[in-house]
Amino acid sequence: MRRTVVYLLCLAAAALAVFLATYFLGRHSTLEAELERITAPRPASPTAGKSRGIPSLQPVEAPQGAPAPQPLPGSEPLGEGILVTRSPLEPPGMVIVADLPALTAASREGLVAFLRQPPDGLSLGLRALAGSADECGGTDLITGLTNGGAGELLLAFDRSAGLGQGPRNTSGAVAAAAADFESAAGERVVVLLAGGEEGCGADFCGEAPPPGGAGLRIHAILLVPPPPGDEPGIPVFGGPEVTSPPSEPPWAAPYRCLAERSGGAVEIASSPAQLEAALRRAARRLEAAVTVRGFHYAGREIRGMSPEGPEGWGATLKPSVPEAGGIESIAVDLFPAAFAVTAGVYVVKSRFREQEKTAAVAVAPGERAEVRVQFATGELFVSALDTAGGEIAGDSTGFQCAWGAEVLQGDEGGERTVARTCSFPARFELAPGDYRVRVRWKDLDRVLEEVTVEPGASVVRTVSFGGEEP
Repeated sequence: MRRTVVYLLCLAAAALAVFLATYFLGRHSTLEAELERITAPRPASPTAGKSRGIPSLQPVEAPQGAPAPQPLPGSEPLGEGILVTRSPLEPPGMVIVADLPALTAASREGLVAFLRQPPDGLSLGLRALAGSADECGGTDLITGLTNGGAGELLLAFDRSAGLGQGPRNTSGAVAAAAADFESAAGERVVVLLAGGEEGCGADFCGEAPPPGGAGLRIHAILLVPPPPGDEPGIPVFGGPEVTSPPSEPPWAAPYRCLAERSGGAVEIASSPAQLEAALRRAARRLEAAVTVRGFHYAGREIRGMSPEGPEGWGATLKPSVPEAGGIESIAVDLFPAAFAVTAGVYVVKSRFREQEKTAAVAVAPGERAEVRVQFATGELFVSALDTAGGEIAGDSTGFQCAWGAEVLQGDEGGERTVARTCSFPARFELAPGDYRVRVRWKDLDRVLEEVTVEPGASVVRTVSFGGEEP
């Protein structure tokens, strides 16, 4: 009996020791966190309706309007669904791509005047528009991006005699200039000095994106002869007292497409003063920057060139007060859209198909204003079954798009393709509205009529190529 009492007393003493140790040393944080995790209320199970291969699909009631973008630190609203954030602008860089054979003695004076007094804080580089004679494969480098000042730039330009004698390789020169910007952290701009037709057959007005990437702005300065009467010793009797500005040359179209599609400007120079002024305006537009980014309803960013051109998506920037000798507005059909600008107030119009949102944004010297715009969109999922009832899955791009779907909108006879894909299951992020969907598999077609997409909602359709349509 005595042994039993002693045993119980020892057991009680051990239990008391464990309790005191726990009390004074504190509870085990890992065990406490695990206990809270286990005892926390469980979220409600998702409702039925998920489909294999569509992880984000859940029935959602369509709200009345698009929600505002998720607020970021330091952001401020500019309107419904529009936010702006501001950050310091990194030191910019500019590469001048010069058509060396087209530079007359007068136009060389304008370029030299700019190089003699380059803007403070701007990294400058020089490159020829062409390469070796009879060759479209490359361009000649005059000097890489440098902050060495006027002496280094002028010395490199003086040594450029004999370079760039081949065909005007605009695409290759811009791509090479983009590679020159590896050391530039801020805004990047290429200024083309062109004095004649593009020589390597590039189509800058087509659907292909401009060379150099979406973050590169391209300005074009077209070098033309001075109007009659402006040249010394060639008077025009009976002519007007004020000489009219030079007109755009017939070979300007590809350069204009290249500049405008990249958010750049087009100017015409026929004298040294005009060329120097145009170069300085291009440099001043690097004082500040406005970037426009578009987002779908669910927060996914819209990126790249619009496959439908201006009818798809993009942004337009317009100064509230037009710049003297500058551009009234710049429109691009891509997101993100980056504009190198002077400090001031600008009107930004963002578009996603039929939706447009407009806001005014002020940007200070040395500042970048990033405008984030969210559009009301919904999801459309299309899955397909083959003749045996099996699901068609995968990408057929490498098989001449043997299967896929395209989304159509508009009246019959005036329909346009809004989006297309060569894969199943197909997912489309669409603006609210009514659509027709043409689904194809090998030589078979199916059409889904009156597919309605609502903001924030998911629509699922399944098409079978076995027998009649479901």
